[in-house]
Amino acid sequence: MGKFDRTICDCCVCPMQSVMQQLVGRNDVAITTTAFSDVDTSSITTIDSADNFIVETSRGSYPICNVTAVGVQGGDFNLTLKPIQLDNKGECSCCEDPTTNKLKSLIKKTVEIEYDGDGSLFFETGIIEKVGEGIVTIENPSPSMSSLTHIAISTCHIGRVNPV
Repeated sequence: MGKFDRTICDCCVCPMQSVMQQLVGRNDVAITTTAFSDVDTSSITTIDSADNFIVETSRGSYPICNVTAVGVQGGDFNLTLKPIQLDNKGECSCCEDPTTNKLKSLIKKTVEIEYDGDGSLFFETGIIEKVGEGIVTIENPSPSMSSLTHIAISTCHIGRVNPV
């Protein structure tokens, strides 16, 4: 899963790149970024590659630093997440680490997660599957309009976690 360099990219961008690399070749992927959202089924894409902090898809190229979530419509979502690393200083220690700790305490519980994308807020309700460095995965047992069954959300973009 690559070497972690202790930079601003380590707690959010590197983990999201790792997730997207594991989804290469999938043709049922939806991507949410800080600029726009592909969460409806008409915007499903195929990930061709995810390297050097850029993801190449059938719908164009995206800077991974802007990706807030990535989801799939079904099938296997058994991702290997980067191991959690605690930081002593910087943005990761004051933003990502506390969010990760809270999410770890809620594994296997149903939560509503609010996160940013395309200038607005998105809400996903599901069961927390896994928590890793910079990433939480949830299973959506009752997909709504997005029909996404599994979603990986960048913990750096989470605004609120609400156990339900």
